[in-house]
Amino acid sequence: MLTILGIVGSPRKNGITSRLIDSALEGAKSTGAETRKIYLIDYDVKQFKGAGGASEGSKFCPEELSRLCEEAAAIVLGAPVYWGDINGLTKDFMDSVRIANSRGKPALGTVIAGGSGKGLLSGVQSIYHFLFHKQMKAIDPIPVSRFNLEESLSTLNLAGAELAKMSKQGSAEKMGDAYWADVSADYASLKYLRCDHVDEFVMLAESLIRTSKGVDAGQAQIQLDQARNLIREGNRSEAARHVVKSYQTLYYQP
Repeated sequence: MLTILGIVGSPRKNGITSRLIDSALEGAKSTGAETRKIYLIDYDVKQFKGAGGASEGSKFCPEELSRLCEEAAAIVLGAPVYWGDINGLTKDFMDSVRIANSRGKPALGTVIAGGSGKGLLSGVQSIYHFLFHKQMKAIDPIPVSRFNLEESLSTLNLAGAELAKMSKQGSAEKMGDAYWADVSADYASLKYLRCDHVDEFVMLAESLIRTSKGVDAGQAQIQLDQARNLIREGNRSEAARHVVKSYQTLYYQP
């Protein structure tokens, strides 16, 4: 039976990243797919410091880990965000893992930006840069903060089911350079990949407003509406000031 492989990039086995992967794998299981979850912290993934490209880099990733990724029918990769990007363990994995049959392999990426929530989009973009260059068949990324956690868990469940269905279709038939046009077209349509820090604050403000009430929520909505109008006018610099005010009106410490 084809296996959907869930990869937890966080060193914390019982953290939110693991919950995100669980939700996606539960969705895959609902279609009858077999699943497996692994933790990168259990493998001796080394930082790639050498030269020589991918062939040299793969020596820094344990053979078992590369083999699991190659044997998987689809991959779900999750990571925590540190200072606006994915954690180093996940990046080391992406730099060194060998997936010889990655072309057309279905994949899903998700990140959790704890604390302030900033970096949830830039973090997930890093994973999708990896998936893109591996020519994997990715579905929409799922960026998560503590403000949209519950709805994201539901979204991941649905995404996991979609991924399992895609895995039954097999990999890409086109080879090498002939497949780049299809890859580029597919990734151009994915959500969040062209977003910047202004879009991150919009997403965070929207999440906070949805879960807040009272005068402060109304004030935050006014600032967010002003930001959206400025974005439509092409004035992203001024929009940034308003959307940050919207976010800060409702932001709360963990």
